[in-house]
Amino acid sequence: MKKFTLTSLVLAGVFVLSGCVDVTFSEPMPLNRRDRPFFPKNSQGVWYEKSTNDNLSDSITIYSEFIDLGEKPLILNKNTTLRKFNGYFVFSTCEDDENGRWHVYLAKLSNSVLSLYEFDGGDEEKVTIWEEVLLGDAVEKLKRDDSKKLKEIRLSPSSNHEFRELINKGGLSHMGDYVR
Repeated sequence: MKKFTLTSLVLAGVFVLSGCVDVTFSEPMPLNRRDRPFFPKNSQGVWYEKSTNDNLSDSITIYSEFIDLGEKPLILNKNTTLRKFNGYFVFSTCEDDENGRWHVYLAKLSNSVLSLYEFDGGDEEKVTIWEEVLLGDAVEKLKRDDSKKLKEIRLSPSSNHEFRELINKGGLSHMGDYVR
């Protein structure tokens, strides 16, 4: 299984990070929304990959307060938040408290299909959308040491309106679908 950045869903890898360029946010998304202490009841249970996709594990199990990805569970706490926004469940994880590097993943439940989305820094079309929506220095590109290659893109929307625009204008990459 690949490493997430959901960094896979993140560290643990609920959702796996695809691409070589890490995408982070300066804080959990959406801004100023309450953290949900539990995953919704209708999302709990075992979910199986709908089709073959290298970015996702074969199955995931969602419990009330954590997700079992087969390795390290992702537990809702101060470094792993769940919020609802724009019809999505937004999962933010922070692996570095000092630098505030939050990885953000989205999930949408529709007709017994759980669709997972991420911000993919390896997709130039998506990066262009982010730059159009987030003006100025809200898209920060960090290069690898002594290289011209990107290692990270840090997005800093100033409002939930901008975050919504990132979603609605096609700034998300579809990771795959899960079914029961």
